[in-house]
Parts: sequence; structure tokens; C-alpha cells
Amino acid sequence: MTTSITNRSAPAWLRELARGRATYEELLGWPVSVRVGERVLTVAVGHTIDAVRMPARLGALVRAELCIALLLGPVMADPDGGYWTFFTKPIDRLRPNIAADLSDVHVLVVPHGHHVVVPTSPHVRSGTHWHWLEPPNPMRSLPPAYAVIGMTRRLTAQHRLAA
Repeated sequence: MTTSITNRSAPAWLRELARGRATYEELLGWPVSVRVGERVLTVAVGHTIDAVRMPARLGALVRAELCIALLLGPVMADPDGGYWTFFTKPIDRLRPNIAADLSDVHVLVVPHGHHVVVPTSPHVRSGTHWHWLEPPNPMRSLPPAYAVIGMTRRLTAQHRLAA
């Protein structure tokens, strides 16, 4: 019995994901993977990059303050816009009391070894899917994780004092 092999071109969505993965890796050095079954790109957290996820309302305040401090890095919104993810330089270890403070305000420093979905391109600024509010820039280094964490804690402490 002879098996014939038919060459078929990859579907457009898969070519788009492969192109996006290559762009992230070549432009930014991010460890991006393709999850074919889900048709998404993910970035591994912990070695090259870290991620801090928070509600969009808090994220908007943090983003504005980081911009003023010239510490704003890439910020991504999830499909429904309810949560934003700030990408930072890797953090060695998060102190337990800080993790608890952040958890109280629904902020998560994504654990090392986990993967975060990223838009199909580092240039996607709008749309109904994952998109960049602040796209990554190869000419700008990522902000320190503690800049994002510290700003988040400061803003949430101010809110508690004002309440």
C-alpha cells in the first residue's frame, strides 16, 4: 500500500500566528509560542519577561502614573477590556506580604513558568481580541517589575485612605 503526501499550504490564521511569533522573537527577544488548538500566541513568564495583571480601572491609573514617571512599558488589554497586563523585566522573588496586598485588589503577578496570551502581532493596537494599549518597542527596555508593583500599591493605598 502506498501513502501519498499532499502538500497543502497552511491556513491563513496559522501563517499569521507564525509571522507574529517570529516578529516577537526577532524584534523583542520574547519567548513566544504558538498554541495551535487555541489559535493564540503566548509568552513564557519568568526568564525574559514578567507580567502584572490588574483590573482595567486600576490599570488606567497605573498606566497614567507610569507614563508621567517615564516608566511605561507594554500594556495589553484582554478581549473584553476588563483586565490589563503590564509587561516588565523579570523579578527575582515577590515577597509574600506584597503578593497578599496585590491579591486584595485583584492584581496578580503572573507566576514564573506560566504563559500569557499576547496579540498576534506586537503592532495590534485595537480590535475585539487581545490588543496592545501600549505596544512593545524594541528601542525601549521593559520597566522594572517593582515600578509597576510600587505604583499599584501606592494608588490602591491612596484609594483606601480616601474611602
